Amino acid sequence: MLSSVILLGFLSSQAFAQEPTISSGPHMGIKWNWNIKAENYTFVVVSVSNYDMKNVTFNNVHKELILTGDSPHQGNIAEIEIPHNLIGGNLTVTQDGKPIPSIIIPGTDSSTIMLKYNQTGLVNTSVVGTTYLPEFSSVASLVMMLSIMMVLFTLRLKII
Repeated sequence: MLSSVILLGFLSSQAFAQEPTISSGPHMGIKWNWNIKAENYTFVVVSVSNYDMKNVTFNNVHKELILTGDSPHQGNIAEIEIPHNLIGGNLTVTQDGKPIPSIIIPGTDSSTIMLKYNQTGLVNTSVVGTTYLPEFSSVASLVMMLSIMMVLFTLRLKII
């Protein structure tokens, strides 16, 4: 029994070693990797959906990621993975300005948002976070320099 399981394991192809295929038809599943530029950083936002994701933009003032999709059918689903360093905290999801139910799964480096809706045509999905970490990048180096100087200064005072 064990030898037949091992033999089948060697003969079967591994799913993770194959190239992903994009099926054609009305409900195709497409994975997109979007490079989002924010200040001096580039973040990768991953979206997987059964409809065509046209564009993803980022508004750093509002801490908002805007995904534009187009679907000819109802029963749309999407999974969006957003790095915490791009936007994080409490995430809210809206479509065309209206809040929609979604499942938000926080991870160690990113949050995954799963949503389902029945709208056809163009739709704008907006994900708004409460934190945008790169906005503190210029201040972080200043705080680090000041803290090192304070440590050196206090050590010098103890020596004298």
